[in-house]
Amino acid sequence: MNHPFLNDTFAPDWDALTPDHVVADITVALEQAQARIDALGGLAAESLSFENSFLALEAATEPLTKAWGKVNHLDSVNNSAELREAINQMLPAVSSFSAAIPLNDKLYTVLRAAAGTSEVAGLKGAKRRFVDETLAEFREQGAELSAPHKERLMALKQALAAKTQKFSENVLDSTNRYEKIVEDEGLLQGLPESAKAAALQSARSKGLGTDQHPVWRFTLHMPSLLPVLKYLDNREIRREVYEAFSGTGADPEHDNTHLIWEILALRREQARLLGKDQFADVVLERRMAKNGAKALSFVEDLHDRVVDAFDNDVRELEEFAAGRAGTPVAHLEPWDSSYWSEKLQKARYDLDDEELRPYFSIDGVIKGAFGLAAKVFGISVVERTGARKPQVWHPEVRFYDINDTASGVRLGSFYADWHPRETKRGGAWMNPFSTGDRSGGAAEPHLGVICGNLTAPVGDGAALLTHREVQTIFHEFGHLLHHILGEVEVKSLNGTE
Repeated sequence: MNHPFLNDTFAPDWDALTPDHVVADITVALEQAQARIDALGGLAAESLSFENSFLALEAATEPLTKAWGKVNHLDSVNNSAELREAINQMLPAVSSFSAAIPLNDKLYTVLRAAAGTSEVAGLKGAKRRFVDETLAEFREQGAELSAPHKERLMALKQALAAKTQKFSENVLDSTNRYEKIVEDEGLLQGLPESAKAAALQSARSKGLGTDQHPVWRFTLHMPSLLPVLKYLDNREIRREVYEAFSGTGADPEHDNTHLIWEILALRREQARLLGKDQFADVVLERRMAKNGAKALSFVEDLHDRVVDAFDNDVRELEEFAAGRAGTPVAHLEPWDSSYWSEKLQKARYDLDDEELRPYFSIDGVIKGAFGLAAKVFGISVVERTGARKPQVWHPEVRFYDINDTASGVRLGSFYADWHPRETKRGGAWMNPFSTGDRSGGAAEPHLGVICGNLTAPVGDGAALLTHREVQTIFHEFGHLLHHILGEVEVKSLNGTE
């Protein structure tokens, strides 16, 4: 049987990665991974080495991680009812497998024994860190719990996986559920022409309006939402759109309220099982903050340092809004803050983000980011087009190679998917698809993806970005470079891993 999600070609065959293959392919990947884990747990103490224990554990789950990563990526960028059904069918098994690894007594015994050998004890650098991090991960995820507590922890993680998946589905569905159709152009006073053109195009894409009787469609996707809140003079429409946005995941059909409380309760119980006061302590133990109390203290200290300046800014904005509107100074509603902030910025500094858009065409911004990286890191970023371009999951997606300028060696490649779609989750992110072997010999290239929800082009014109969106491109490209330029000899420690 063909298993396209398990195909280990560098650039995936996205056309073949259809929902009907998910269950069979992930089932096979789970079986193979479990067989490798079982074999690891049966190793004799006298045969142990770094390679056949710690590195073998990393390799044991790599095919499953890659396959499930492709499934989750498609869930983020090309969601469908069929894909959701397949994911939810396999999610219990995948989450149970992942949760069971650090709870495996035989495996943990093997790793501790391997760590005690003279070879592993003498490791330095990345290999030493990998050993230490692996053992710490096992301990923190319950390796030393009693059998009943391990069983309960498994159940908690399985429940959390299901509930957080449903939470994400509700957010996407709730976001797509809302649309505001405006039939009277007079209600769009103050809205930039670029936003009006995009709203008109959005309406026409849904078969709404005609050339003779145009209508304008607004959604909760950021490129549509933000111009309304910042520029639209009509306060009632601003209020309606803001309340719809703040109510994402709260409408009766997609209400996440009960899920939030259930997730919090499950996380709290998980933390208590692991000997922590709160879930934040579990997450932060090996991060800079170390625990929830320290993180909260940092935030509260920051609040105390900025609150006076913030209050002054708020009061100044309220006074400005009252002066312009000819009304008494009063508290600004959340759908008014961005609007009056933009007015104040224009009045005080003659600065308007919309006037900057022509300078920030997406191709120009990308060229600038790539050019800067070329100077700093000695690389070239080259787009593959035409017959050289591999398969992608949507026609808008681009594909690039990153090469070392001096040697011409390809360091890695990446996909870029910049614009919103109804089948795509919100936000911006970078993910690694695969990490090449850099442990010796010829270096294998890395593969990654950067995604965003930036202003889309209108018609045949270029996509013109806000300054904030320019920052997003540089931010995500920075994460991508962290992955692609990584030279760490242990895959799971490379880049953003």
